[in-house]
Amino acid sequence: MNDEASVHYSATIDQMSEGLRWLQANVGGPDYDVTPRIAWQIDPFGHSSAQAELSAQIGLEGMFFARMHYQDYDKRKASRDLEFNWQNSDGSRIFTGVLYRHYNAPPGYSFDRRSTDPPMVTNPLSPEYNLPERVEGFLEYMRTQASHYRSGNIMLTMGGDFCYQNAEKYFKNLDILMSYINADSEKHGFKMVYSTPSRYMDAVVKDIIGPMKNKTDDFFPYADGPHAYWTGYFTSRPTLKGYIRDANNVLQACKQIEAAVGVQKEGPTSEKLRLAMGVSQHHDAVTGTSKQHVAYDYSRRLADGQTDCEAVINNGLQKLTCMRHKFHSCRLLNESYCDATQNTGNYSSFTLVVYNPRAEKRSEYIRVPVKSTNYWVKDLVTGQYIDIEYVRRHPSTYAINPSSAPLEVVIQATLPGLGFTSFYFEHRFPGQGPHYFGRLLKSRPVSPAEDLVIEARALKVWFDSRTGGIKRITNKLAGTSGKTDTLEQSFMEYSSSTGDKEDSQPSGAYIFRPMNEAADSLGNPVLTDYIPGLISSEIWQTYPGSWISQVTRVYYDKLYIEIEWTVGPIPLDHGREIITRYQSSLSTEKTFYTDSNGREMMKRVLNKQPTWDLNVTEPIAGNYYPVTARAMMVDKKKDMAITVLTDRSQGAASLAEGQMEFMLHRRILKDDRRGVAEALNETAYGHGLIARGTHRLYYTDIATSNKLRRMGLNMFYKPIVGVTGDELPEVPTRSFLKNEIEDRDLNLLTMQALNNTALLVRLESMVPNGSEHMVRADLDGLFAGRKLLRFEELGLGADRPVARAIQTTYAEHVKHDRETIVSLKPSQIRTFVLNFKPV
Repeated sequence: MNDEASVHYSATIDQMSEGLRWLQANVGGPDYDVTPRIAWQIDPFGHSSAQAELSAQIGLEGMFFARMHYQDYDKRKASRDLEFNWQNSDGSRIFTGVLYRHYNAPPGYSFDRRSTDPPMVTNPLSPEYNLPERVEGFLEYMRTQASHYRSGNIMLTMGGDFCYQNAEKYFKNLDILMSYINADSEKHGFKMVYSTPSRYMDAVVKDIIGPMKNKTDDFFPYADGPHAYWTGYFTSRPTLKGYIRDANNVLQACKQIEAAVGVQKEGPTSEKLRLAMGVSQHHDAVTGTSKQHVAYDYSRRLADGQTDCEAVINNGLQKLTCMRHKFHSCRLLNESYCDATQNTGNYSSFTLVVYNPRAEKRSEYIRVPVKSTNYWVKDLVTGQYIDIEYVRRHPSTYAINPSSAPLEVVIQATLPGLGFTSFYFEHRFPGQGPHYFGRLLKSRPVSPAEDLVIEARALKVWFDSRTGGIKRITNKLAGTSGKTDTLEQSFMEYSSSTGDKEDSQPSGAYIFRPMNEAADSLGNPVLTDYIPGLISSEIWQTYPGSWISQVTRVYYDKLYIEIEWTVGPIPLDHGREIITRYQSSLSTEKTFYTDSNGREMMKRVLNKQPTWDLNVTEPIAGNYYPVTARAMMVDKKKDMAITVLTDRSQGAASLAEGQMEFMLHRRILKDDRRGVAEALNETAYGHGLIARGTHRLYYTDIATSNKLRRMGLNMFYKPIVGVTGDELPEVPTRSFLKNEIEDRDLNLLTMQALNNTALLVRLESMVPNGSEHMVRADLDGLFAGRKLLRFEELGLGADRPVARAIQTTYAEHVKHDRETIVSLKPSQIRTFVLNFKPV
């Protein structure tokens, strides 16, 4: 079962689709329906509204889980509301049941090989005869459980982790117990049957007394005790979380190019990475809560799959560009390393092809590692040399990868939707012509007596000239004279609790428990370099000890500030949990918003839960929430918002007015006693792990902030680069789209070849809920070089017809469609199998 806090919805959909379609292909048949009706989410550590919505769109009718905040559980247990309807923002709902005693057998009645519970002894002559008292104990347990439910039906989960290693023994004892009770069920008040979750759900819906309550929010954060908030795993193993996000990006491009050029009968395909990505969504994988050797195995699987997908991409680009030379990938661009661009041999020229996995035309900056400044770069679409800038490698990059290139060349690429464009890097030695087009950016001195100001087309940002920290920001587009707020960013740490007199619970891979009631300062940073340029300007900062550094970039034509943070190796003297905090002058009313798995935003109010009265026992950890892609705080009076987009899932909180903080990295020396049995002490190359990531910070009016989910897709679908030798492509640019998509609120979520004549396609509306704007797409007008023969709409999991999946009438679902033109309501995802013939 997938996690629900740290996963992105696109990866969840892919994982579910792979599994559901595998069931149909390998287990199901005309006489045996294996189409699931139930989501068995019994072990994830909190539950998201997006998961409930996606489950309903797949066609699942019910969901069961075991983990719920202990205070919420006690309230629901007392009011007999452990079964309810989870109402989704799209109008769908899903029956939801909370298990009574986690997912384990009643205490004393586990009959597995490892259990020490006594077996059922039925012989009255045996000195161990125990049948009457064992049955009565079981009946008493069932009476107590039944008193907390309202349908007259209860579910007994006869199992648990690592159970049924001796299934014969387990079932033999269960058979004895059930037959004895059922022999006089009227007297005992119970009839026991072997059942399934779906049959249980049907019985509850049929027999429940009174209407079930509705739930509209989510179940975060989860806590199983007053000082045991499971909010640490939102950040645990940050580099694995980042790798999973990057691997998903590669997978989407891989599937698209594979669909464009055709699935190969022999050689690498997307399958290995599809399966590795599916496994990595597990609730002990992307969460960072596995043992270290298991985490290594997750990364190995992803790396093996990525190698296959890079071959698919590179072979596809070679075919599409009609080039002789093989293409090579640049997997380590975040470490300023690409063997194909910096180790070209004899300073050779090379061609760079940039692929856009988004269906929308876009402009992106590409940073290419090189060893010299002697390159002229030609846009092979226009035939013109372009302006470029060279930037020195940041010193922290060498600590990550000693083989990193000394320079990065920054180019601006205008990319067609679902297509590529090409650039020729022409190497010229000094004296081989004027060097008009490239500038090596140099650090400039700053005056400590006045603020440093960087101005772009939309933003004006003030920095402290001594620390390099942001001081205030102006959006020049917000009103006639612009709007300004103070904005300060800092790095701080929470010392990890190892337990105290009040509670022995320590911080660990799952649980975040700070030792103190506030974060500790890590000292004042130093501005080491100010590097102005025409494309972007950079501020370099280093914190005391040199294990935290940051590069802040302001691009001239972008709406955001890019913040590239590097943290590690974290000192080993005690457990440390590192945060970055953004403090503004916005009046936020103790409220901020976090995304639900990359989809809609969830309102979070300090020290408050929307459906029950929270008794605050951990004022910091209890206010942390998962952020998959973005978090936002708004000032309604000013009509301004600050939104931070993340490149991986992280934990975040708003503990004061106008403030958001994000946990970036954790190094903890004790285990939290929840199953890992290891301290979260990651190392690499003999040192503590170094993590590097990116935030994009937007300061906009509220209306623009509500559109940032669409803008954030550019961060999620990063351009993919392929490099080949000193050769010019016959086809320098191409798009797989028949026509440029005009409605920017239409997202092509999935493009996957089922065979060489059929595509699995998911279209998504990026319009926020509450709008009346309908997004339309012509299925016959999507892809170039193909004629649509027929299409079928399926449920979100692509395993059943849509009529079996949707909860409204099919006529209502398609009433805005016209032949091959389909319509999407706000936030709607529609799934199709399209059959084509080439033209």
